Amino acid sequence: MITQKVDEGLISKAKALVDGATNIVITAHVSPDGDAVGSTLAMCHYLKSLGKNATVVLPTAFPAFFKWLEGAREVIIFKDNRRAAVNAINQADLIIAQDYNELKRLGEDGMPKVVRETTCKKLMIDHHLNPEPFAEVTISYPLMSSACELLYRVLRTWNNGALLPKHIAECIFTGMMTDTGSFSYNSNDPDIYYIVAELIKSGIDKDQIHRNVFNNYTADRYRMMGYALTKMEIIPEYGTAIITMSRDELNRFNYRKGDTEGFVNMPLSIKGVVFSAFLKEEDNLIKISLRSQGEFPCNIVANENFNGGGHLNASGGEAHGEQLEAVAQRLRDVLPRYKDLFDKELAKITD
Repeated sequence: MITQKVDEGLISKAKALVDGATNIVITAHVSPDGDAVGSTLAMCHYLKSLGKNATVVLPTAFPAFFKWLEGAREVIIFKDNRRAAVNAINQADLIIAQDYNELKRLGEDGMPKVVRETTCKKLMIDHHLNPEPFAEVTISYPLMSSACELLYRVLRTWNNGALLPKHIAECIFTGMMTDTGSFSYNSNDPDIYYIVAELIKSGIDKDQIHRNVFNNYTADRYRMMGYALTKMEIIPEYGTAIITMSRDELNRFNYRKGDTEGFVNMPLSIKGVVFSAFLKEEDNLIKISLRSQGEFPCNIVANENFNGGGHLNASGGEAHGEQLEAVAQRLRDVLPRYKDLFDKELAKITD
């Protein structure tokens, strides 16, 4: 049986908010990943099964390899369709915040302000540290592997322990799989595999889902990957690898949203690398993805230096108004600050 880890009182309060609402908007963070897309779509489908008018509004577009998920093509993107997004948010009597812990994670295009200024009630379901107190009910469990794992626990209770419909199970599995690197990190809790078993009982084909997400790239993406690896910088004394990609370099390989997914994980396969950083130039900002192994806290590096955060082994941040190389140099410069932590992890590596 699955361990009861979420406060049942909070789950009941969240259900009361849902029961009292008619028009519900589900939101997630800027640059949505599989966990953001999967959790919002799963909630949307569940709310519609209750007869609610539910809409997913995301700040920016998500990678094309998530568009096979049921309902993905009905998602409203704030950056691309501001009028429809604002209209949906303003008409909502409940906004659900999933997979983000503070409103600034909704991006730079005005969505944080629009959501903050609404007078409707709000519900947060999230697994990041230090949630901002903007919601009437906050279900926050940073030790959960993913927002989708947390959402599964909530929906399972609301559904009286019954199996979830297949299309909802597919969304939840997608988020759990992608937010754990195909169950290679943040995934040592036996409950995770109980949940996966329950999702399989719902009828999902987990192997096909993996193919849909990870075997759905272009040839240009693999050429870009090879180029990125030729640029990889290794700093042995800190067990660190850094890869940078400028906008011009991305465009050289006909970059599409999601093409660099997983690049940050690749250096961790190299012996002696315990911390990996991928810096990518986007419109008006530098996007920073960080991954680590063992107990090295890449989330602390993100939080203390790059206006970000996340989890022990998977986190990220952003830098605005800076050049790509300046941000990379700033990262190099802060590494000595964490020397003791690097030494602790490097000491575990055997010959």
